Amino acid sequence: MNYFSMPADFKTATIDAYDALNRRRSGGRVMETYGNITRNNTFESGRPVNLLPDVDLELLSQYIAYSAKRGIDFNYTLNASTLQNREFTPSGIADIQSFLARIHEAGVRNLTVTLPALMEIAVKSGYDFSIKVSTISQVTNAEKAAFYKRLGADRLVVDESINRDFRNLERIRRRFGEKVELIVNVVCYKNCVYRMPHYNQMSYDSVKLADQTSYDYFGHRCVLQRFASIANLMKLNWIRPEDLHYYNGIGIDRFKLQGRQAVVKGDPIRALEAYFSESYDGDLMELLDMFDPTTHFRIPMDNKKLDGFIAPFVKNDHFCRNDCQSCGYCETFARKVIDYPAAEELVAMAEDFFAEYDRFNGLLEKECRRDITGAKKLFAEEMVDADFEFPE
Repeated sequence: MNYFSMPADFKTATIDAYDALNRRRSGGRVMETYGNITRNNTFESGRPVNLLPDVDLELLSQYIAYSAKRGIDFNYTLNASTLQNREFTPSGIADIQSFLARIHEAGVRNLTVTLPALMEIAVKSGYDFSIKVSTISQVTNAEKAAFYKRLGADRLVVDESINRDFRNLERIRRRFGEKVELIVNVVCYKNCVYRMPHYNQMSYDSVKLADQTSYDYFGHRCVLQRFASIANLMKLNWIRPEDLHYYNGIGIDRFKLQGRQAVVKGDPIRALEAYFSESYDGDLMELLDMFDPTTHFRIPMDNKKLDGFIAPFVKNDHFCRNDCQSCGYCETFARKVIDYPAAEELVAMAEDFFAEYDRFNGLLEKECRRDITGAKKLFAEEMVDADFEFPE
């Protein structure tokens, strides 16, 4: 049986739907939902506040109690990549302890955490929290997994960048234990250089949105990086419903659907049904977004035409060497499943749109021009003050 962790929309009707699926399907089970409060919240998480359901501590408590009656746990996301160093101050630790006490009283028993120092605080808090290591912690090998195990974590979400490194995953599973979890609906480019700065931005914006410029910056560049090559869509490290059995073969049966931002308008139940049945007939990109598009510029991929794509990764150690120029496998396969002329047209539209409406580019152009103008003026004034004689 496969076990799934789902983003919470904090609706009892969704819990009822998960409960019905748990009762009806023998091959899968929703073991938990995850999320955090957004109202009167003072501790960062891994998603901007403007994308999340409106939840206070009272609603959280009611939701947890309702879920528990249907055998579904709740996991609280304290998975920010930064707490701005508050965790290293007496007042910060006191605030964290107070917050842990409040969410424990609300019924929270499971935490997803990124920062090692915050894990240590939670472990020593005296509360019976079970700690899951966030994918934001970037666990990419068995040694990192073992470190977090020693630190007190009993669950682990690996870095999605290694979703197709089966021998590595097998070593992590053997070292850490059975509670190793993979994100299936990955939409981030595998080798994205923006990843950690983006997590930091989301952490800052998870309590109060700082500015639309910072919010748009990474979203725009995420799309553009994916579209730098159409074949990049093959390199997002997604796991198709049909391919779960490959991971079962190395002892992994725990999977996570990401997308706390998608549950507000998307259809997580439909997405879950596809993974429960291990089959999906439709556009894979729609499934990955849980039917709430992250961008209007979406290139469709027929999921059923992707049969066999993952096989070389399973059979051959180190099949992917992260050197696409010398390989070409993803490019070749992409041309089998993607309408390239239509995709190229969409990419051109996306590039034009982001060039025109990117706030950061506009800000940069304005401020840099202002700085240059000011510097020239200051330089001229200083030269005049120095009695400099300009040549005629």
